[in-house]
Amino acid sequence: MVSFTFVVCAEPYKYEAMDTLLNLGEAIIKKGHKILGIFLYGSGVYNIKKRIIKSTSDRNLSDLLENFCKVYNIELLACSTWIGFTGIKKEEFIEGAYREGLGGLSDLIARSDKVIFFGPGG
Repeated sequence: MVSFTFVVCAEPYKYEAMDTLLNLGEAIIKKGHKILGIFLYGSGVYNIKKRIIKSTSDRNLSDLLENFCKVYNIELLACSTWIGFTGIKKEEFIEGAYREGLGGLSDLIARSDKVIFFGPGG
């Protein structure tokens, strides 16, 4: 079994980063591997915010992410510095998501065999 950490650096619906994460994550788990955590960094922290989407043609990525983490028992962490920059409040977080410093990311990386980044390159 291989353990993974995902780092998301793109806001919802941009670059299809979250769609790719969810699809790849499902495939990884079906192969018998484990995703230890998802860390949201930079504009990726916007993925932690609850959304109320009433349109039937739009997918609610925050609901999909919340459900994915709940079903597969995956830690969902968002960078505390970037949460502060964006002004997202704790009561706006999707269920199961937590604010964490870069030490949390370091811990996930140290425990993982592989780390995959989603979003724009630097």
